[in-house]
Amino acid sequence: MNDYDYLNARVRAMATQLLQPPFYEQLLAAEGEEAALDLLHGTAYAGELVQATAVGRGLPALESALGRNLFACFTRLRAMAPERPRRLLDVQFSQWDAANVLAVLRGKLAVAAPAEILAAVLPCGQLSEPRLAELAAQPGLEAVADTLVTWGFPFAWRLREVIRAAGRQPELVALESAINEAYFSWALAQLDEADPEEAPVRRMIRLQVDLANVKSALDHVRHRTHGDALEDLVPLAGGLLVPAVFQQLGKALSMVQAFEALQGSYFAPGIEKGILAFGLTGSLGVMERFLEVVVIAAGCRLFRGDPLSVGVPLGFLWRKYNEFLNLRLLLRGRSYRVPANAIREELLYV
Repeated sequence: MNDYDYLNARVRAMATQLLQPPFYEQLLAAEGEEAALDLLHGTAYAGELVQATAVGRGLPALESALGRNLFACFTRLRAMAPERPRRLLDVQFSQWDAANVLAVLRGKLAVAAPAEILAAVLPCGQLSEPRLAELAAQPGLEAVADTLVTWGFPFAWRLREVIRAAGRQPELVALESAINEAYFSWALAQLDEADPEEAPVRRMIRLQVDLANVKSALDHVRHRTHGDALEDLVPLAGGLLVPAVFQQLGKALSMVQAFEALQGSYFAPGIEKGILAFGLTGSLGVMERFLEVVVIAAGCRLFRGDPLSVGVPLGFLWRKYNEFLNLRLLLRGRSYRVPANAIREELLYV
């Protein structure tokens, strides 16, 4: 039997529990926290909500429930996958772990409290909420790296080398570059360029390389417009964007010029949707959300591809991940009294 016959049938059954666009509209229209909770209790999140609201209230409890559900769903999928599909899915899971480690390191450099750090992570890799809490509680950067080495993460040794070489005050940019370089080089080395079965995973990793490079380049331009002296930025290897895009970004004298440099790439839809929000807020983080949506949408589309390939479970991962982000955006927006139309603009319906 093909590795994907039974697995993909189970994945499609799991996908029937994913939330549909009308539910988000109901949640946007719900008046008060209790009404929103009642709606969520009628979904696959009910069990985690009961656990979370038994010990807490408000947005932190809701977000904890969302995170636990996401991690439990991905753990269940990983457990049911045969060896080869599991190995391919682990390549993607490890990318989300690397992103979480970056969030922990940012928090440590900012001397943030563990609770603040945990609010910035997404428990969707192999690092559970308790393990992320353990990282957030470590006394320093080197202790974070040592813990990851103990757990056997592929990028941990490189991270520890960079931290030890930098001393007590390492640069965040250097840490981000070290983790991204270590993770993406490891991930691409796990995938056979000549194997068509692995092509969906390989393409998604390359899109994420591009996203990391574009984010770094835009941040570089932002610093340049403020008059900061910076070294030339060297893009991570393995992406799909042509070098000319980064050459244009390297010459950009303003954020508008940087966005124009991306208009000729596959990130153009994100630029077109995000330019107005950026103009209103001046926040690069807002634009980054719209660029991330381009990659997320590409991952979600895999679910409708070859029914006997890794694209189905990989596409499901991205759809569930997108659902988590949608709910978190929506619940945070409601909590901060953001207008419904502004929240709706950032949601991705698939």
